[in-house]
Amino acid sequence: MNELSWWKRICFVILLCAATAVASSAQTFTTLVSFNGTDGANPYYMSLVQGTDGNFYGTTSVGGANNYGTVFKVTSAGALTTLHSFSFDLNVTDGAWPVAGLVQATNGNFYGTTYQGGANNFGTGSRASAFV
Repeated sequence: MNELSWWKRICFVILLCAATAVASSAQTFTTLVSFNGTDGANPYYMSLVQGTDGNFYGTTSVGGANNYGTVFKVTSAGALTTLHSFSFDLNVTDGAWPVAGLVQATNGNFYGTTYQGGANNFGTGSRASAFV
């Protein structure tokens, strides 16, 4: 009788597994945007952050109008907007070469870092830069 009980348990487990098996659908990969240099390039140091408006925001380490990186917005449909092109200029204090992604604060502003430049001259190393 004990042997029959084990077979019933095994059959029950097999039936349960068969009944609860869920077919998983294949995931698809969709490219939202391809950068061409003038709108940014090399976004490999960052990750996208989804803003409170539903759009995705990020940085490119080079490219843009001055070739020192960009801050960009892309919609889920793939519409790309360059929000800021960095400049390596003594009169510009926002920095150059962003090397990380962005975070969105509770006030809605985005913040990130650049590799050089900023308000404290052209020294190397990360300088905090605010993106509004």
